[in-house]
Amino acid sequence: MELGAKSKVGSPYSTATRLLERLAKQVTRLMSYVGMGALIIAIAVVIGDIIWRRIGGRSFIGAVDLTQFSVMAAASWSIPYAFAHQNHVTVDLLGGLFSQRGLRLLDALAALIGAGITGFLLWLTYGRAMQIWDYGDVSQDLALPMIAYWSFLISGLAVSVIVCLINVLIFLTPMDKSNDE
Repeated sequence: MELGAKSKVGSPYSTATRLLERLAKQVTRLMSYVGMGALIIAIAVVIGDIIWRRIGGRSFIGAVDLTQFSVMAAASWSIPYAFAHQNHVTVDLLGGLFSQRGLRLLDALAALIGAGITGFLLWLTYGRAMQIWDYGDVSQDLALPMIAYWSFLISGLAVSVIVCLINVLIFLTPMDKSNDE
């Protein structure tokens, strides 16, 4: 559908876009919960390690590995949530110069650029992850496969690309104002 074409609110195109938006928000919400759970684990490991150092004079073996793994999961799986809910930091330099339609076009362009940049990062990350897979790299203390760390990053980037593309559709689709969240 062309941007200039008339689309009735409630059309199949509009309905499909809304369904994709809802699905993206649900999937990214679940991912962010897993990510935050991983962050809680990282915090618990660090606190436990500090206490154990004070009491026992030694540190937990693998505390660094577990913390790095948890932080990688938390960061990588929380970013798609910000894309889905359009919660990234924005600067309104041009807002007063454009109509609502013009602003939606700018938002669509920003989402498309975001998909492009995130897709490029995904491509680079995937290439490096395949090297790590081939080499069989493992973490220093617990010998966790490093590909597990990279799996969170790759999946987070992949979902981010998809969500950015859904956002492009959202910004280019006329929506019923009573349906907006």
